[in-house]
Amino acid sequence: MKKLKKNYLCLKFLLINLLLVLFFIKPLYSEELDFEIKGNNFTDADVILSLLQNIPDQFDDEYSNEIIKTLNKSNLFSDVKVSIVDNKYIIEVKEFPNINKIYFRGNERIKDEELNILASNVGLNNFNLNSINIFIREVTSLYESYGFNNIEINFVEDLDEDLNTGNIYFNFEEGEITKINKIIINGNQNISSSEIKQIINSKTKTIRNIFANNNFKTSLVERDKYIISRYYKNNGFIDIEVTTRIEYLNTNKVNIYFDIKEGSLYLFDKVNISDQKNLLNTNIVNQINIELSKISENDIVFSLEEISNIRENISTTIIDYGIEFFEINTLDDINNNKIDILFEILPIEPTYTNQINIVGNYRTADYVIRRELEIIEGDAFYQNQLNSIRDKLNSLNLFETVNIIEEKIDNDKVNLIIEVEEKQTGSFNAGVSVGTLDGFSVVTGLRERNFYGTGRSLEVLLNTSQDRNEFKLITTDRLSYSNDANISYKLKYKQQDFSKVSSYKLDTFTSGIGISYQINKNFYHNIDIEYLLKNYEITNSSTASSSILDSSGENMSYLLKNNLRYSSINPGFVSKKGNYVNFNNTIETPTGSNNGYIRNIVTLKKYNNYGKNIFSIQTKLGNIFSLNNNDILTDDKFALGGKWLRGFDNYGAGPRNSRTSYVGGNNIAVTKLDYSYSLSRESDFPIYLNIFNDYGIIWENKTKPTNSDNSLRASVGFGIKYYSPIGPMSFTWGFPLIDKDYDIKRMFLFSIGNID
Repeated sequence: MKKLKKNYLCLKFLLINLLLVLFFIKPLYSEELDFEIKGNNFTDADVILSLLQNIPDQFDDEYSNEIIKTLNKSNLFSDVKVSIVDNKYIIEVKEFPNINKIYFRGNERIKDEELNILASNVGLNNFNLNSINIFIREVTSLYESYGFNNIEINFVEDLDEDLNTGNIYFNFEEGEITKINKIIINGNQNISSSEIKQIINSKTKTIRNIFANNNFKTSLVERDKYIISRYYKNNGFIDIEVTTRIEYLNTNKVNIYFDIKEGSLYLFDKVNISDQKNLLNTNIVNQINIELSKISENDIVFSLEEISNIRENISTTIIDYGIEFFEINTLDDINNNKIDILFEILPIEPTYTNQINIVGNYRTADYVIRRELEIIEGDAFYQNQLNSIRDKLNSLNLFETVNIIEEKIDNDKVNLIIEVEEKQTGSFNAGVSVGTLDGFSVVTGLRERNFYGTGRSLEVLLNTSQDRNEFKLITTDRLSYSNDANISYKLKYKQQDFSKVSSYKLDTFTSGIGISYQINKNFYHNIDIEYLLKNYEITNSSTASSSILDSSGENMSYLLKNNLRYSSINPGFVSKKGNYVNFNNTIETPTGSNNGYIRNIVTLKKYNNYGKNIFSIQTKLGNIFSLNNNDILTDDKFALGGKWLRGFDNYGAGPRNSRTSYVGGNNIAVTKLDYSYSLSRESDFPIYLNIFNDYGIIWENKTKPTNSDNSLRASVGFGIKYYSPIGPMSFTWGFPLIDKDYDIKRMFLFSIGNID
């Protein structure tokens, strides 16, 4: 026991001595680091120390240089010195003079408030030349986005050297807005210049489009290059090359040249999927292959947009089967102008959205953008979602560009940065239409697509002509519970003079609400509920039809409208290719003297072009029937003639009691066959020779009029369509082949502004 106690005392003695030794020898191997900051009047010492990184365990001369580099990068100091004295890093800084106030002079286009926000964003709070130059570059870029390409900005300092503070004055010479004089497109053989000019954002001002925004913006031209290239690639020309040239006529006027090398046309060949990791079951694979075979079997023109649609459809199918974490890689193989596409399905590790940050939306509220997103913070993140998000934001027509940046946080988290560049959303439009059918009419309108940054559109339209005056006020917004559907509120007032054709005048007041949404790329659907108040004024009781006489005065009703539309017609002034189908159903409730009705109209259009040759067929089928089995008001029935049966006047063909008492019909069938040939070489203002053959029939009335033959009408004719600088013009000569003595013919038609 004594021996054990003795050993314990020895061990204790040794440990105490060891601790004493370590305490006294520590300074030989380690130094206590300390910092002293000098010269900082505006910047807190803790802020300076927080900038320092990778601090060593002991004093190091090389680290002194690291301190200097780090603090110089902060843009807070004009000079930094570091020394080691008495076991301290002595950091001596000389601060840039602090800016008390920023003054702007000569800026008319951009207000002081917006410039101050920009100065804050770039960190302009001292007289650091680098920060000042960054601010000037940002302001210059902002001015250029409005078309001011000759902006000059200089600055003057007003310093108090004793206090090391002062004011800075920025002087602006804005110059004039640079305008686009002409847009010239060279090298395009398969897509017309007019079609290209329709899709790009850069515009020229013409008599036809006198209120077009023709401000020259370099960023817009770069965007247009991408738009043209994308459009060609969506039409099979994957080798497309687009270059631009800017010709300065003077400091304020430019010509823009788009030089195009189209390359060859490519078609889809085989389209398949690959599932080497066996992620999908047989049902999924079979379902996808059925859809893909439709493309492989029909020699469809290659399209990047089609590939994107296929990817989205594949992704939707897979997700519907409960598989969430996967990616789709697209592989292609080109052989003799045919392209094989392989969609490779691969599993991925789960990734979740950490933060979604939106930048660049100075006018547009955040929620307008966020409601279009398919994900929120914390949701699973799929790479496939990015294209869909980008397409949705572009479809708002509020932004010049949309860019989505992925910022990886760790293996399972990602931040999304959505960068947008806003476009001008307000416009004023005016147009003139002149014709032998409708006389002279003027259309003016104001539209704002982003009212007070809410994404809500507001449209005011006034249309006045010899026989019609119309006013519309429409506001449209997203449904609160949907990012795909819009809701519209409408107020309309219309005056129509039917004295020449049916012996009455009609005033109509309409208020309504409607919901519209896009089903896919080409399909649209909208539903409207309207309150309708009509006032009939008889102008000649001796010639007016019995149904008009019975409805004299005010008539009130409610309408339910259902419209489904499909369109793949090419953009541009001239319809050359594509299909159009429109189904319209209207139900009017019986109220008062109104008997109520159900009306259905189907409109079909098909265009094909072969070089300079364009073939088209247009058909309209319609019927209307009373809910109370009574006669239907004349203005609700169908009329035949004019542009839907050339060679006959408006309301010229079909049943009537007299020349001024057209009664219309409950059923209509019309077909228009057209052949057009381009008489001009590729031009901004093309000329087409048109040959046509029209057929139409209108039939069935509750009360038989005096002249009520239900036989077919037909006509042939020719014309010239000229898409002139003052608007599209048409000259048409029509010759009835099948007609009745009481029909009113009009062999010559002339129109400016509305020729379809």
